[in-house]
Amino acid sequence: MSTFSNITVIEHENDKVALLIDGKAISERYEIHHEKKVIDELKALEDGQALKLFEQFIFSHTDLNLEHAYLYSTCIIKQNTAYKVVVNFIYKLTVSGQAPSEHVITNQGKAMTAEDIKKFIQDHVEMSLTKYTDLNYAY
Repeated sequence: MSTFSNITVIEHENDKVALLIDGKAISERYEIHHEKKVIDELKALEDGQALKLFEQFIFSHTDLNLEHAYLYSTCIIKQNTAYKVVVNFIYKLTVSGQAPSEHVITNQGKAMTAEDIKKFIQDHVEMSLTKYTDLNYAY
């Protein structure tokens, strides 16, 4: 185990590492392991830069030639000499034949809570079923 700034690195036998920020695991639900190179990538970050650790797909839907996908993105951002975990709810739009574009979805400029995200998903599924889908016909 070693420490730099406010990150604690726990080395595992499988040549991977677990990271704790301010003594807290990045994922409380799953024990996440990373390749050791993540340490050098974090140390190389400049102030204000972020390193995406992983994404978790939630759901997607397609209409015409547009794919709408929603996912969580977990990043570590460097602020001054310390590091902070940031989890964003991301909307990813892919237009056929073009590179995807991503946007962070917020609740009036603030990060969305788990409850905000659940409500957002439920509202969008309901809207899709009532406004954009005819369950008697497939278009």
